[in-house]
Amino acid sequence: MAGRHSGECAGGGRSTDKGGGMKGSQAMRGRWWGALLILIALGGCVLPPGLRRSNNPQVEVELWRPEAGLVPGRWTYVEVEGARCANGSAVGAGFSAGGQQGDLVVYFNGGGACWDALSCGILETAANTDRRYSHEQLAREVYPLEKAGLLSREEGTNPLRDAHFLFVPYCTGDLHAGANTITYPGLGLEGPVHHQGRRNVELFVERARTFFPHVERVWLMGVSAGGYAVTLNFELFKEAFPHAEVHAFADASPWLTLEEERWASWRASWAMTLPAQCQGCLENSQLIPTRLAETYPGSRFALSVFSHDAVISTYFGASPATFNTLLEALVLRYQEGPPNMRVFVAEGGDHETLLQLRTLRGVEERRLEDFFLRWVQGEESEDGPGE
Repeated sequence: MAGRHSGECAGGGRSTDKGGGMKGSQAMRGRWWGALLILIALGGCVLPPGLRRSNNPQVEVELWRPEAGLVPGRWTYVEVEGARCANGSAVGAGFSAGGQQGDLVVYFNGGGACWDALSCGILETAANTDRRYSHEQLAREVYPLEKAGLLSREEGTNPLRDAHFLFVPYCTGDLHAGANTITYPGLGLEGPVHHQGRRNVELFVERARTFFPHVERVWLMGVSAGGYAVTLNFELFKEAFPHAEVHAFADASPWLTLEEERWASWRASWAMTLPAQCQGCLENSQLIPTRLAETYPGSRFALSVFSHDAVISTYFGASPATFNTLLEALVLRYQEGPPNMRVFVAEGGDHETLLQLRTLRGVEERRLEDFFLRWVQGEESEDGPGE
């Protein structure tokens, strides 16, 4: 793949061309107009973990040495045989052993998506696809999550501070859901693209089971592209830990109505894995969270999102007005859906609410930190499913 790194947002691939029915030069003009809109959106987006314009502070990360094992409370980068990034290079995951043997927090990192020659080759709208992932990169990506409280072990900042942590890097451009190697023609690409996100997760889970054999509760979290991964990989964790509770928190990743052609392109380019019991999801992606909640009533499914998220609206090719309409319909589905679904909406056009976990307030001054705590503790919201 080309050597640049221009995808600066974690909202997934962001193409706004409609494509349907266009042919020849008209189709190409549509694609380049969409590309222009993507670049405009990228200029004002919030930088997510894993994407940087300068050197970031970092946590301490050790390289895996089998004879040393995992040092409690410390991060270790473990390169896992068979796991790879989009460019074919090897990749590992971050592990940190905690004091509470029964809890495992799994964080899926975000960083865009790509599914054709334009998005993968010219625009490179996915993070880390052009590099060899390293423990230094992991150290930079974990740092803001510690500071936000999500992966902190400081008392009083994180209700899951004593859990084991698994950080899943993102370098495959496929929402952590692909199992395909594909060659896109031309437009700056060199060699095949390995959309192997799902396979990587499977390998990381296998290693997690050897490190942490007594898991009783799994807490899946992710932002943007990583938030979509939470739902797409939920059943994988139910199967890997059959006797454990599994709960999901997706940030900045609302399943809105997606253009049919784009949804088909994702599935084909990535060989995407969908939930097994997801009736109708092949035709309509917005059904995925509801179908999971219906199938697994003992699990809790939370979503947090900004009301005018500029990254996600561009990602879905929607105008601000259309995005607002789609989001209102989504909130209604959460309110009228199974009781184990909850949604938190904050006003504004920002991206990634969880990086503001301790400060963000939503509608009617509700605190995101309280919403998160109810998800962990299993407490019912006083106002019902919607926040």
